Amino acid sequence: MTPESLLATIVLVIALVMFLFIFVIIALSLLRWIKTPMYHPPAIRVEDYLCPKCGSKKLELVGRRTLRCKRCGTTFTIQPETTETHLTVLPFFRWIPIFCLFPQAEANSTH
Repeated sequence: MTPESLLATIVLVIALVMFLFIFVIIALSLLRWIKTPMYHPPAIRVEDYLCPKCGSKKLELVGRRTLRCKRCGTTFTIQPETTETHLTVLPFFRWIPIFCLFPQAEANSTH
């Protein structure tokens, strides 16, 4: 085996390992992004709401946004009065186009 072909093989193996490493990072980032909800609603304070049917404050939390009146048994859903602004975490694969905007350094640069 000539030194040139050995060097070419080493460069090819290094490039393949780098490609696989980046591919795994992107795949894990994509899976994490898919599984993570983008918005976590604020916690519900049961004391702040009234039953729409009888006006009672004796409520119990049944679901995430569902309340049940202990007095008349009415089940109803609520929406928070204010929507809070929230930050979303951008996954790694969304940053790739931004990285492409940076100029590439040339190997034969004279300045």
